[in-house]
Amino acid sequence: MLKRSLALLLFALTLPSMHAQTASVKATLDSTVLLIGQQSLLHIEVSGPSSQRYIFPTFPGDTLVNGIEILSRGKLDTVRMDHDQIELRTDYIVTSFDSGLYYIPPVKILAGSDTIESNDLGMKVMTYDVDTTKVKIFDIKGVAKPEFVWSDYAVVLFTFLLAYILIMLIIWYILRKKYHVKKGEEVSDVPLLPPHVVAIMELDRLRTEKIWKHGKNKEYYTELSDVVRKYIERRFQINALEMTTEEILILFKRDRNTQSVYQNLRQILQTADMVKFAKTEPLESENELSIMNSYLFVNQTKLEEIKSVEEQKEDLLKETTEVPSEEQKPKSDDQKYMPK
Repeated sequence: MLKRSLALLLFALTLPSMHAQTASVKATLDSTVLLIGQQSLLHIEVSGPSSQRYIFPTFPGDTLVNGIEILSRGKLDTVRMDHDQIELRTDYIVTSFDSGLYYIPPVKILAGSDTIESNDLGMKVMTYDVDTTKVKIFDIKGVAKPEFVWSDYAVVLFTFLLAYILIMLIIWYILRKKYHVKKGEEVSDVPLLPPHVVAIMELDRLRTEKIWKHGKNKEYYTELSDVVRKYIERRFQINALEMTTEEILILFKRDRNTQSVYQNLRQILQTADMVKFAKTEPLESENELSIMNSYLFVNQTKLEEIKSVEEQKEDLLKETTEVPSEEQKPKSDDQKYMPK
C-alpha cells in the first residue's frame, strides 16, 4: 500500500509538467461580419515547448476556403519566450467578394512530429442594398486613355536620337571618303562635263594666266598637277589625288594601253614634285613643255563620245557641202596643233 501511494503521488506531481509540454493553437478574426470587398485580419497564435519546431500552413491558390481570399501574410513573430515555453503569432489579411455565410475549418499546425488544430471560425459577408428607385445605375465606363508623359519615353527617345545621329555620321563619313572635297573648295556643275573637257578648260586657264612669269612656279605646278590628277581620277577611276607620283606612274607603265603616254605623264608629275618639294627653279621652256605634255596626255587618253547614226550623217553632209577656204586650209604640215 505504501508503494502504491508513493507511485500515485509521483504521478500527480508530474501532471503539471506534462501539461506544460503540450502545444496548442488558437485562431481569431478581427471581424466576423464584413461587407463585400472589406478586409479582416486572421490571427493564428501557437504556444508550446520551445524545443519543438513549428510549421505554419500554406494555403493553395491564396484561398483560405472557397470564397475567402488571402491577400497577404505577415511575418512570424515571437510574442513570448520564457524558460521552456514559446508563443508564436502570424496574421493573414483576408477578404471576400461573394456574399454568404462561410465556415472556416480548424487551421492545422505541424508541431514537431505531431499535428495540432485550432478552433473553427465563421464569417458572414454581406452585400450592399441598393434602392434602384433612388439611385440611378450607370453602365460601366470604357477604358480611359492614359495621359501622355514625356518622362516615360525619355530613354527610348534618347536611344533613338543617339542611334540616328550615329548612323548619319557613318553615312557622312563614307560619302566624304568617296566624294572627297577639300576645305574651301566649292562644288560646281563643271564635274558633270566629261573629264577631258574639264581638264582642257583648266589647262587653257593656266596657259592664259602664265603665273610662272610672276615668280609663282610652285603655285603653277601645284595647279597643273591637280588638274592632271583629277582628270586621271575621273577618267580611270583611281584615287589619284591620294596617291604618290611613283604609284601613279607604276600603274600607267604596267598598262599596255597607256604606255604611250607614260613619258609625258612622268615629265609632268616629276617636274611638279621637284618644284613643290625640292624648290627647284624650272626654265620657261620647261613650263611650256609641262603644259604641252598635259594637253597631249589628256587628248591621247580621253574617252570619245560615240555619235548616233543621224549625227554622223549630218557631219558627212556638212563635210561634202562645205568647201574649205584659203584661210581655213593649214599653211604648213609642220605647224603644231594646240588642242582646246
